[in-house]
Amino acid sequence: MKTQPTHIMKNYTHIFNNVIICLFIFHLITITKTLAQGNFVEGYILTNQNDTIRGLVRDEDWAVSPERIEFKRLNTAALTYAAENIAGFGLVSAKEIYKSKKIGLLDISLTNAYTFTPSFESKDSAQVFLQELVGVGKVTLFELMDRSQHSRFFIEKGGNLKELYYYPFYKSVGDKSFLLVYDEYKRQLARLCGDSKRFNGPLPPYQEKYLVRYIESYNASFTKDSVRSQTESRQLTFDLELNAGVDSWEGRVKIQNKPTYGFGLRVNFPRKFRNRYIRAAIFFTPGIGASSSSSTWESRTARTIEVGLGRYIGSGRIRPCFGLNASMVNRDYRADFLGLHAGISYNRRISLEIGHFGNFYCILTKSRFFIQPRISLHYFVNLSLKQKRMR
Repeated sequence: MKTQPTHIMKNYTHIFNNVIICLFIFHLITITKTLAQGNFVEGYILTNQNDTIRGLVRDEDWAVSPERIEFKRLNTAALTYAAENIAGFGLVSAKEIYKSKKIGLLDISLTNAYTFTPSFESKDSAQVFLQELVGVGKVTLFELMDRSQHSRFFIEKGGNLKELYYYPFYKSVGDKSFLLVYDEYKRQLARLCGDSKRFNGPLPPYQEKYLVRYIESYNASFTKDSVRSQTESRQLTFDLELNAGVDSWEGRVKIQNKPTYGFGLRVNFPRKFRNRYIRAAIFFTPGIGASSSSSTWESRTARTIEVGLGRYIGSGRIRPCFGLNASMVNRDYRADFLGLHAGISYNRRISLEIGHFGNFYCILTKSRFFIQPRISLHYFVNLSLKQKRMR
């Protein structure tokens, strides 16, 4: 009876491994909605009758301004409140305040090239929760995170809410496209804040921290009692990474399921970008056979340095994660590559990951895209002196 050649069996094994990896990633995506819900934290809602009801708000780490929230009292079921139902809500530990506001919607995109300057008249409206950045004072500053996760800012003065217009767009002239910026917000600020004889601040860039300072200074020129919502730290946070697992690769030296361990550093972005991270790590894989001379072999430890960026999905205790990383191995045991990692984490402190299973260098090297993966367990230790609220 004929048997399958060894190399054909290896090809089948490689295809099977790739299928398992694809199914694993697909499974992570499909369970995101059920596992990645935020935790209930201490908060309150503001009713349309100006009453404050304290309880628990589901914190979803909103990268897009919410249109509805979940709220519950102790020992009661959670209820969903749309922006039309309540005047606002707040998160106590994060010190974030959101107010329900009706805003106009503009459809101006960088993906389009306009023959004429696009219209800045809103054709539709929506009721959403805007985050209050500057509170008590003559002018209130709000922030909207749109569906592209870009910040848009609104100011309220005398009960009138106005968007500060700042829109880049491409305009086609003949066979060329030019990037233009509509920065009407500068003239808007000059008009709206021109009634203070004691305030003469320079017009700020269209960025949160500069607009906050500008409005705070304007409010202080009247009453000196402007209060800014003291949101949780906007600073980067750092985690020490400890990892262990098994590694496999094909190169000048082939290894299969070799134990590996290491350490690294993860940098976490703040606030609305807290799901994103940058990290660097070094992995040690002992027991790699290598030639020390023409006739002898010795066991060595391979060192793999990886740097990359990635993000978590959702805001719950269990969150899928994925990212892109560059991997470099010393002594040319295998080729360097630009690859992928994906996994699932608990509280962003413990994560099980599949690493370097995709190789984007294959375009240049004409090699396979799916390669032997590393399966590893990662533990992250917060290096901050003061522990922050659970992210």
